[in-house]
Amino acid sequence: MWWIPCRRWAETERRRDMAESIVSLLVICGTLVLSQLSPGPDVFYVFRTSLAQGFRRGMAVALGINMGFLVQSIVACTLGVWVLEQSWSSWLIIAAACWLLYLAWRICPRFGAGSQVQLDTDCVAHEPVSVLIRNGFLCNILNPKCMLFILSLTTDALRHHASLRWYVPALIASLFVASIGGWALWSGMLQWSPLRGAYLRHTRVVDAVFALILAGFAVLLIVNL
Repeated sequence: MWWIPCRRWAETERRRDMAESIVSLLVICGTLVLSQLSPGPDVFYVFRTSLAQGFRRGMAVALGINMGFLVQSIVACTLGVWVLEQSWSSWLIIAAACWLLYLAWRICPRFGAGSQVQLDTDCVAHEPVSVLIRNGFLCNILNPKCMLFILSLTTDALRHHASLRWYVPALIASLFVASIGGWALWSGMLQWSPLRGAYLRHTRVVDAVFALILAGFAVLLIVNL
């Protein structure tokens, strides 16, 4: 009956791998949702449209952005698996860590800088939904920094869990769902005037938190080499 302890040990290992992979998905999704509060082209376009033209049109922009984001996620996650199998993948991981540190440095608020984001929402004509979706798609798909961000965010998780057959599809699906869910959450909450004012006043705090999280991911990539 010596094989019974071995079977139990294997089952314990499978459960642990499953738990770790699920936790990695949750961490990535949480970071992605938080990143949507940090100013950038996609964020400004979605929030500006939501504030000026309403929640529905803001979500039309978010849908277009997510279509582009899905394409970039598929390319980044599938290509990432192949890259991690190459002998030179360590150099790419170091480059990804450096990119995250650079992004954290760029996002981190500077001493003496303005603390309030300016979203010009005056005199904005209501655009057709189809135009908003198209413009949102182009805004994302033509931004190569988006793919670099996805690669940097998912490299460590792919390195540890890509051997699980379900992980890469689940990662791509999780990125898509978290992204569209995040846009819906923040755009809806920004319709409430007190919360909108608080966000505009305290954007530097949001940026500082997000910069620390990105730096943490960078350190994790280097430590796990």
